Parts: sequence; C-alpha cells; structure tokens
Amino acid sequence: MNIINSWNETDPLRSLFIGNPINSYGIPIEFPTRVRSQNTCKNNNKMDPEQINKALKCINNLINILQNEYSIKVLRPETYNHGNSIKTPNWELPNTNENSCPRDTFSILGNTILEAPMSWRCRYFESQVYHNELLKIWRVDKNCRWIQAPKSSMTDNLYNLDYPIINTNNERQVFADKYTYILNNDAEPVFDAADILRCGKDLFVQNGFTTNHNGIEWIRREFGNDFRIHETFLENNMTATHLDAEMTILRPGLIMTCPEKPIEEKLLKQITNEDNGWEVFDAPYPVNSKMMDGCFSSKWLNMNILSIDENTVIVEKKETPLINILEDTYGFQVIPVDFFDAYMFGGGFHCQTLDLHRDGHQKSYFPYFDRIYDK
Repeated sequence: MNIINSWNETDPLRSLFIGNPINSYGIPIEFPTRVRSQNTCKNNNKMDPEQINKALKCINNLINILQNEYSIKVLRPETYNHGNSIKTPNWELPNTNENSCPRDTFSILGNTILEAPMSWRCRYFESQVYHNELLKIWRVDKNCRWIQAPKSSMTDNLYNLDYPIINTNNERQVFADKYTYILNNDAEPVFDAADILRCGKDLFVQNGFTTNHNGIEWIRREFGNDFRIHETFLENNMTATHLDAEMTILRPGLIMTCPEKPIEEKLLKQITNEDNGWEVFDAPYPVNSKMMDGCFSSKWLNMNILSIDENTVIVEKKETPLINILEDTYGFQVIPVDFFDAYMFGGGFHCQTLDLHRDGHQKSYFPYFDRIYDK
C-alpha cells in the first residue's frame, strides 16, 4: 500500500500530520503582514506560553479522537525555536512565526508531496521541520514523489507596494474589482499550499493574497497532464485568507462557500452546470466571529473543517448553526470538537492538519469539465 495517497478532501482518512505551536512567535513586520493586520505585527514577540498551552490542549484532544476513535495515524513535526533570526542575500527578519499549519506548506496530490514556496518571508523555511518524517516515508514508499516549487528571492518586486495598507475608506475595493492583491502576478511564482483545493482530477487554486498568477501557472505546467487546474477568484476579497476558509468541498457534489467572498461567477456557473449536479450553499455566519487580539485567522474558520470521510466531519463545537445545517439538511455525522483556542496559531482543523493517506484513487467528479477539457 502506498503511504502517500490522497486525491481529494473527503475520501476515508488513514494518516495525517498535525502541526505544533510550541515556541511560536508573533508574525514579524514585513509588507504582506502589515497589510493583513497592521496593529498586531511585532518583531521578536514570543507568543504567550499560556495561550500555547491552551492550544496544545485542543490539539491533544483532537489527536486522541483521531487515534482512539477512528484509528487514524498521526505524525508531528519537530519543534523549532522561532525566535531565531533569518537572513538571505536580499532581506532579513528578527524571527520567524510558527509550525502549526502543515496545510499551508504542503499539498498531497495523489502520490506526490508538493512543497510550496510560500509568499511571506517569515515562512521561508517553515517546511523544514516536516522533512525528517517525510524523508522516512519517501525512503519506504517507492511510488512517492516529492516536489518542491522554486523558492522566490522575495525581493520587494514580489509585492504590489502600492496596495493599501489601511482600508479605512474601502481603498482596496479598486484592487479587488480587478482581482489584484498584494502579490505581483508577473513576479517569480509563489503560492501557499492552502490555496489549493483538491477534487480528483480538478484542482481549484486561488489567486489572492498568498498565491500569484505565476504560481498557478507553475502548478499548471508541473501537474497539468494529470490534473485540470482552475485559477480561482473570489468576489470582494479584501482580506488575506487561504481558500480552505472560503470554499469547502464537503463531499462530491456539495460545496460550502463564504457569503462575504463568493466564487467568481464564471467558475461558479461551471461548477453548478447541470451536467455536474453540484450544489453550492453559503456557510452560516460564524459564532466565533471575534478573534483574539493578535490572531491573524479569518473569522470564517467555522468553514475550516476536517473530513474523516464523505459522511463524517469534524467541526468546532461552538459552531451550532453550521453543525445543525450539516446534520439536519445534509445528513452528515458531525464530531464537535473544541478548537477555538488553537485558532490563534493560524487556522482551524483543515489548516492545522495535512492528510497523507486517504483511501481511494483519482476520479473525475465534474462531467462538464470532462466535456470541455478532454476534447
């Protein structure tokens, strides 16, 4: 059996990584982080140990549920001191950030480990704490491929420096209307892996705050023979959020979207084309809509769920409106788990995990795309 095997977000889950918040530091000041949250960026700012312990309690509870109730194998990254400074020939920072979200740095595309180049300087070396465990897997699993996208030099040319840092008078709307964001689309390819949603033969890749057009073009050239790559835009997208907190594939045929940032109309019409039979519905407004001070996570982390299989999902236990919709309207078995205190470290269940093995193989779930792509 292949150790690395995952073609979508919902096949039966067998093994995964879960991140590690120990020794986390606040996000340091650099251009994209200032745009994301001007008031919370500080250099060399160690995260509150009490907050780390609260997050660890949530994470350990999640691990216990996955291992003991569902027999899912859990791997963990190494611990790293994010208070260390980093330096390249082009820039330097007094500290890095954290290792809580493996989904941001890796995507599993079938039997391939795709390592993302990342788009923030403070995350330049973030993937390395996973390498030893991944190397063990790669040595044993002879069908496993491990591909790293080229690292950007991350000079100022990567960023649209005229993008408004402050949005007091809706200055960003002009940029959002043109689907233009922090990143320069003509610069070196960059992407965060959390901007990739997998659905068999189709990959939806968001062009936004953490992925530029050239990053998507690199993915298309590297994987276009095996996958259909859909450059994905969201309307009114003026905050830096990964795609997995804006668009959730719950099972084949069903997508949940963020009502504040709907899928661009052309792609939405393709997904819901009558040939496909897919339903798209808006997520309910989150109960946990006010994040803790210093938290960079989206309030829409209620959407950031983890699927055990097509019928079973893990959801933050306070999000009763979403739980009720999933259970009563769509017939899911919902596992409510307390995870709010872990949100401080960059994400919810989907962000802070990375599935390594799900049963199943590559399928096409969109007959419409079969027709227009495979002529």
